[in-house]
Amino acid sequence: MVKSNDNTSYKRGQELLDQGMYKEAISQFDVAISEQPDSWKALNSKGFAFQKLSKYTEAVECFDKALAINPTSVEVLNNKGVTLSMRGLYKDAIACFNEAVALDKTSLEALNGKAIALQHMFAYKEALDVLEDAMKIDPKHSQSLLSVAVTLQKLKQYERAISFFKKVLASDKNNIKAWNGVGVTYQLMGDNNSAIKCFTKILNIDSREIQAWISIGFVYQKMMKFNDALKCYKKAQMIVGNRYHHKLYDGLASCLTKLSEFDQASEVYQQIFQREEGKKKWDAQRSLKFVNKLKRKKAVGTLQALVPQDENAPKVVIDLPKPDDLD
Repeated sequence: MVKSNDNTSYKRGQELLDQGMYKEAISQFDVAISEQPDSWKALNSKGFAFQKLSKYTEAVECFDKALAINPTSVEVLNNKGVTLSMRGLYKDAIACFNEAVALDKTSLEALNGKAIALQHMFAYKEALDVLEDAMKIDPKHSQSLLSVAVTLQKLKQYERAISFFKKVLASDKNNIKAWNGVGVTYQLMGDNNSAIKCFTKILNIDSREIQAWISIGFVYQKMMKFNDALKCYKKAQMIVGNRYHHKLYDGLASCLTKLSEFDQASEVYQQIFQREEGKKKWDAQRSLKFVNKLKRKKAVGTLQALVPQDENAPKVVIDLPKPDDLD
C-alpha cells in the first residue's frame, strides 16, 4: 500500500500507479526522486510499482533505500515484507512484519502479512494465533476474516472455514475471493456441485474471471465430464489470449489427453515445457513423452484396423520408433 505525497511528480506517478501504468509511474517517481533525493515516499512508491511488475529485487532495493531514510516507516516495512513473501523468502518477510508490529501493534497489514507468510511455511496454528490478534483489533476486517478462513481450510476444518468466508460475504456479497474460497472448500469436501455453484457465482459477478472458468473446468474433469471441462478451459483461453497461464495450460493439456486429442495435448505440453523452469518443466516433459506414447498406440490401432482380417493374409508388422528415439 502507498500513501500520498505533496510532490507534483509524485502525485502524477501515484495517478499512473492507480491506473495500473506501472512503467510510466516509475518514470514519474524517478523525476520526483531527482528533485527530492531524500523522498522516502517516492522511493516507496517506486518499489511498489516494481512489485506490481514482479520485479522483486528492484522493489526491495527501493524499499531498503526508503528505510535508510526513514527506518520507522511501518508502510515501507509492510511493503518490503509483502515483496519478500512473494519471492518465497518467508522468514525474512516475517522479520519485516515483526518490525512493523513492534512500531505499530494495530497494523492489520503487518499481522495479515505475517499470517500469510506462516501459511506458506505450513505453520497454520501459528498463523491462527497471529490472526486472533488481528481479529481483536477489528473483528470485521475482511482480509483478516479471509486469512482465518484459508488457514482453517488448510487445517481441514472445512465447516469453520466456510463460516468465515460467509462472514465476508455477509458484508460484501460480491467478494470474489470469498466465493472462490467457499468453492474450493466445497471441492475439498467432495461436494462438486456446490463448488460449481460458487464458481458460477463469481462468473455472474465478472464473466471474464479466468480462475473461475479454470476452477469449474477442473471440477468437471474430476467428475469425468471432460467435454464440459474442455468448454470451460477454452472459454478461459479466449479471455487469456496469447498470455501464458500455467494452471489453464496444464488443465487444458490434461483434459485433451483424456479426450484422446493427443496432437492438441502434445502442442499444449510443448508450450508448457518451453515456458516453465524447474519441476513444472520436468513434469511437462514427462507428460509430453506419455502423450507421444499414447499417440503411437493410437496409430498402431488405426493401422491394424486397416489390415485385412484374413487368417491366411501375411501379418503386417508396424515398426514404430521407441520412446527414447523421440527425446
